[in-house]
Amino acid sequence: MTIDLYTAQLAVSTVTIISGVMFVLDTFLRKTDAAGRLWAVSFMAGILASFAYATWAVVPHAWWAVAVGNAAIVLCPALLWCGARAYNGRNDAVWSAVLGAAVAASAVLVEGPDGGDWAGAVVMFVLIAGFAALGAAESLRTPMRESWRARGLTVMFIVVALFYSARAVAYLVLGPEDPWFRSALGTEASSFVLMTLVIVAVVSLVILQGEHSDGASNRRELAPSFTADAVLTTASFREVVEDWLERANYHDEQLVFMRVELDELSALNTAFGRSVGSQLLAEFTAAVRRYCSPHADIGCAGAGALVVVAPFAQMEDAEEYAEAVQAGLREKRLDAAQGLRLSASIGLAGTDVIGYDFDRLMAAAAAAAVDARAKGGDAVAIAV
Repeated sequence: MTIDLYTAQLAVSTVTIISGVMFVLDTFLRKTDAAGRLWAVSFMAGILASFAYATWAVVPHAWWAVAVGNAAIVLCPALLWCGARAYNGRNDAVWSAVLGAAVAASAVLVEGPDGGDWAGAVVMFVLIAGFAALGAAESLRTPMRESWRARGLTVMFIVVALFYSARAVAYLVLGPEDPWFRSALGTEASSFVLMTLVIVAVVSLVILQGEHSDGASNRRELAPSFTADAVLTTASFREVVEDWLERANYHDEQLVFMRVELDELSALNTAFGRSVGSQLLAEFTAAVRRYCSPHADIGCAGAGALVVVAPFAQMEDAEEYAEAVQAGLREKRLDAAQGLRLSASIGLAGTDVIGYDFDRLMAAAAAAAVDARAKGGDAVAIAV
């Protein structure tokens, strides 16, 4: 059975509009965050593309509708990718989606009324494949990677990237009039692929959106927890700092992770015993808290190790800050350890160099602290 272009376009438009309206309504009822709003705009772009292509199918002389449709269809995977970035706490990069849509529209406008049905097709295919590939990679980043519900979105992105890459190559090699291209990669074939993927996408995104918004509201209801030494526990430290990283990323401001490790902890335990060692750790934590900025968050990173997170415009300022903490530690004489003075190896890792990923920053700060200890201790090292 042969399905004509108008019927295929009608089917795609119906599925897209129904799915888009459902998702936009879900977004409105949940009052979601930036990720949900970007995904909703993506479906609205899909609805716009459906109307534009329907206009083109019914009124062949309305060549401008192809420019609108191509721009809107490029916006779909682009904004899905932007929403995934926002979901992962990164800058949404919406400007790149708008730029891609503008390029797709320009490719049609340059060819003008004589461009025909396939005006700007290759540019559109490449842009869709590129944004879909970026979306697939983003869906495999934390925290989206940790949710099995995101795997449907990952599969959808991969299929779109492969399908449109194949369309671009086949169009250039075989041409749009080739029988194999028309049957396997033409408009009718792509219509059925798009209908399937739209359904998969809307299901995955509704679940992800619900999980994200519900989880965020639950997290805000819980107060952060502290250790006996009045520093944030590991879980609360991650919770607080990841929120801080998300906001710092949005405002393009630098946060610096400062890992402070007490020097020669094992030797102190051996020399003075576990009870004195525990007292030394308590004194160490109290000293770091006292000499650190009131605008910093301090978390426990293991025995004799603390991580301080604070904003700094320049890494040189953070280094001076770390040296001031070291000076404060050296000033404190410990009577329980025969007048011993504390010293610490400090590793610094800034978001300007490492990025805004919590785990990468923690690892970089830890590696820098190891480098500081390799210099003989009581030193400061910066992750590069």
